[in-house]
Amino acid sequence: NVQIAMASELQKMSVEFRKQQKEYLARMQQQKGGGTGSSGSGALLDFDRQLSSSGDASFDPGFTSGQLAQVATSDSLIQERDEEITSIVQNINDLAQVMKDLSVLVIDQGSILDQIDYNCEQVAVKVEEGVKEIKKAEKKQKKSKMVYCIMLLLAMVIVLTVIVTLKEIIFS
Repeated sequence: NVQIAMASELQKMSVEFRKQQKEYLARMQQQKGGGTGSSGSGALLDFDRQLSSSGDASFDPGFTSGQLAQVATSDSLIQERDEEITSIVQNINDLAQVMKDLSVLVIDQGSILDQIDYNCEQVAVKVEEGVKEIKKAEKKQKKSKMVYCIMLLLAMVIVLTVIVTLKEIIFS
């Protein structure tokens, strides 16, 4: 926005400069046309009288061909500068558009990075929960092995007690 504003301000200043330059050239033409004996509004009246009395659209108020060539050169330079300023304004507008596009890309990539960060945090939480579950399962497995061993020993004790009792009954 700042670049666009500056480009617009530059273009406005250029237009104002060209307008003032044309006004200055017009005043210079009027002064040259009026001669040294008249000045101010009298020169304008003399110029108007000469223009209306001649009735010729090609009336020259006293410029030499060198001065006319210089005016033409100035006009062509002004036109060239105007085209260059327009080109600069267009380039600035293009640059502003590129910056907007880049801003959108940066925002999109920031969102993607946020999603990746969130997913990494979730993975860490799930891994911790998994480790806890594995430890619980290991404890249960150890307990079940112990219980199995105790049951097996208890069953063996019962079987041996029955065998010993039967042996005493048979041998007695």
